Amino acid sequence: MATDAAGPVPAAALGTGAASTQPEHAPATAQLRIRIADSVPPYLPVEAVPRGWALKEFSGHASVTLMQAEPGLVLRLRSERTSFALYHDAVVDLDEFPVLSWWWKVMQLPVRGDVRHHATDDQAAQVYVVFPRWPSPRTKSDVIGYVWDTTAPVDTRLVSAKASNVRIIVVESGARGLGTWRRGQRNVRDDYIALFGRRPPRVGSIALMIDTDDTGGTAETLIGDLRFSRS
Repeated sequence: MATDAAGPVPAAALGTGAASTQPEHAPATAQLRIRIADSVPPYLPVEAVPRGWALKEFSGHASVTLMQAEPGLVLRLRSERTSFALYHDAVVDLDEFPVLSWWWKVMQLPVRGDVRHHATDDQAAQVYVVFPRWPSPRTKSDVIGYVWDTTAPVDTRLVSAKASNVRIIVVESGARGLGTWRRGQRNVRDDYIALFGRRPPRVGSIALMIDTDDTGGTAETLIGDLRFSRS
């Protein structure tokens, strides 16, 4: 589900306390919040990977900016023939907190991007939920990706063209909603059962990704806080 809305949580609500690599547990609201930044720099915008996140560059160099926007603290991810992801530890029991929600605003889509084909598998905005499997978490972990695709219709579900352990669900498609804040929300527990045919293990991390290395174009997106909740 995705809806139009004013934007993510105001930056003032994020605070400037000690950093943590774990999601924030808010008992009063029955949520686990994954902050875009574990601590807020004195001046914004700043081109840097926020504390609490780890960067993986697959192709080219990442462009990551922490900034203020309408009216929250967000990340701006920009890709020019590049591919990169940001990872954040997030140990979550989906029996307790099955629903993931987030804010994103896509400014530019990769032309011809289509998740259904290996040669055009580029998306401006991607949120991944990682279920680690040992001893080879990089290749054996189950992964669900929620993407904003240029071409594939909403609710397209498929095995990733690039990794057999990754399942993709298209939650936004095309230019509709471009340049506006959209709220994504998914019951990850239900999605895991539908996609993998078994009950989910615990979530181990969340990843945000953008790529345009296949189509050779440009894409840009903003993304705000993510939350796991009971409903």
